[in-house]
Amino acid sequence: MTEQTAIGTVPKIQAIHSSSFEKIASAAAGAVITMSFMTPLDVIKTRLQESSRHGLNEYKGTLDGLSKIFRNEGLFALWRGLVPGLIMALPSTAIYYVGYDHIRDYTRNSEFKDTILDVYSPLWAGGLARTFAGLVVSPLELFRTRMQSAEGVYGFSAVWRGVREMVHREGAKALWRGLLPTMLRDVPFSAIYWMGYEELKRSPILSDRSHFESSFIAGASSGMIAAIVTTPFDVVKTQRQVSSYAEEARVGLIIKKIVAKDGTVGFFRGVVPRVVKVAPACAIMISSYEMGKHFFAYRKSDTICIIA
Repeated sequence: MTEQTAIGTVPKIQAIHSSSFEKIASAAAGAVITMSFMTPLDVIKTRLQESSRHGLNEYKGTLDGLSKIFRNEGLFALWRGLVPGLIMALPSTAIYYVGYDHIRDYTRNSEFKDTILDVYSPLWAGGLARTFAGLVVSPLELFRTRMQSAEGVYGFSAVWRGVREMVHREGAKALWRGLLPTMLRDVPFSAIYWMGYEELKRSPILSDRSHFESSFIAGASSGMIAAIVTTPFDVVKTQRQVSSYAEEARVGLIIKKIVAKDGTVGFFRGVVPRVVKVAPACAIMISSYEMGKHFFAYRKSDTICIIA
């Protein structure tokens, strides 16, 4: 297969060797693009889960929620939490994507090559990279989640005051509230996502697609599956992080409340906006990341390339 370039055609690149800086730059650019498009859906997903916790059910669905937030709080409320999200994105994407590539490539080029560890390297490399990233950005994730669940023009000051009071009462460890359910959501998600992505990229279905198309389709498909499977963990994580007191934030108590109020269906509240957000977000993020690495590779090879 070939890619069109300014000087004709060249073989489609199968392996891109990028420096850590190039990977970080590619991941950061992809994160900014992705979050700018997807934050409104993340906001409504958080609101749906939070309203369920209080028994309000004020939003009938994704479109109803978007409409009410826009009408009652203004356009910019749909991007609430974007700034702390972007601040969180740089260290998160750097650790996650560079870490994943490093762990996977190390396994493939070590004595573990062609062993079961190599075959399933996307599975455990994705989970391990996400664990490291989650530990670093968990406090910012907590603040962003609270910003998205807050209503009104005084949301930022109210959230900041609430976080300070929480830390004063419970100590700095409170900033990592929700870390366990976050890890229970993100580690399996990453493992499922990367394994699915790598397998789909190699499948005959995508063999005739351009690098951009195959990355986009594989990212969206594997992201959708991983999002559905891990939605119950996302529901528990969200309700734990927006709880103001430690007594309310116990995982067991949250699970009991969800089951008592909505049954098992309650664990999938917000699944539609989550999937609608995660699938295209994964597609945009991974294709931007891969295209960024291609961009740097072609610059170094002095070839002007237009990737289809």
